[in-house]
Amino acid sequence: MAVPVKGLDKWKRKKWYKIIAPRFLGEAELAQVPATDDDHLMNRVLKIPLREITRDMNHTYVNIFLRVHEIVGSKAFTKLIKHEVSREYLGTMVRRRRDALQVVFPAKSADGVEFNVKAMVITLNRVSGQQKTLLRNEARKFIAAKAAGQSFGDFILDTLYGKTSMESFEHLRKLAVPLYRVEVYKTQLKELFDTEQVIAQEGEGAVAPDSKPAEPAAEEKPKLTEEEGGEPEAAEKA
Repeated sequence: MAVPVKGLDKWKRKKWYKIIAPRFLGEAELAQVPATDDDHLMNRVLKIPLREITRDMNHTYVNIFLRVHEIVGSKAFTKLIKHEVSREYLGTMVRRRRDALQVVFPAKSADGVEFNVKAMVITLNRVSGQQKTLLRNEARKFIAAKAAGQSFGDFILDTLYGKTSMESFEHLRKLAVPLYRVEVYKTQLKELFDTEQVIAQEGEGAVAPDSKPAEPAAEEKPKLTEEEGGEPEAAEKA
């Protein structure tokens, strides 16, 4: 007598939803995710490499986090709640005899969206305490002003494509302090709640369009060596 496989009944009850990118990212279909019903999928978070949207290998080290906020039929519409650059990529820029200054501050876009910004200012060589303070203050002031003059979507697009970092670099270099790089490496939306469970595109049952479900993959958390200056989070804070 054959023993019924319970797992099959569970999967048969699930419905496949299409994950749709935010409007400022073109509302492209990013993945397909199974869920028992709309309530099970609502407010879930999808983590996806930016390169999957832009098809640009320069975006390999950038991840975006999208939260499902509306479901219409089999389409799950999302909003961007966070972007971050991987520690591995940041580690390639942090070296001895350089100062890595972390700047963390709140910002508000022209359309009233409040979010937090994390930027890193990396100098070519060691600088004085007075110069560090000047760099932090000017970086905070410039990026906050840029955000205030744009919609949230436009600011995020500029940030994802590196324009915000480049403009910040050009502004700070006028201070006559030798700079190596300015990187806006994280933005995060201010929300009234947070869902810890994240659906990675490479696992958790999510599949890209026209592809088969992939095996869940453990997310790598690269660490910086002591020679590379330690973890970015441990850099000097504003």
